[in-house]
Amino acid sequence: GFMTIMDSMTDEELDATNVKIFDDGRVRRIAQGSGRHPREVSMLLDEYKRMGQMWGKMGKLKMPGKGGASAINQRNNLQQMTKMLPPQLLNQMGGVGALQQLMKQMESGGLPGGFPKGFPGMM
Repeated sequence: GFMTIMDSMTDEELDATNVKIFDDGRVRRIAQGSGRHPREVSMLLDEYKRMGQMWGKMGKLKMPGKGGASAINQRNNLQQMTKMLPPQLLNQMGGVGALQQLMKQMESGGLPGGFPKGFPGMM
């Protein structure tokens, strides 16, 4: 699936912060190199764009200062996050409880394993 498509991308394409660089020629080349249909490459790019928008919205959440987040801010952030995430993704993450745990980790300055610091390429 997506990993095969990504393996067919150049470093420049993988590091791109703007999906506009992916013209029809690049999409065709990536599809051909990965043995996938160009529609699947476009789906990956759409998902990437959607995730970038979600991370951008996450930056607007009220994260706690030194004293920690109030219960009201935590509840509001959780509600905003559940509205931002597609239901399928929320289910894959393990539901609202798992999202709440992730947010607690983020608020305490830590990130779960597998998340690179600063989310490179996502903004």
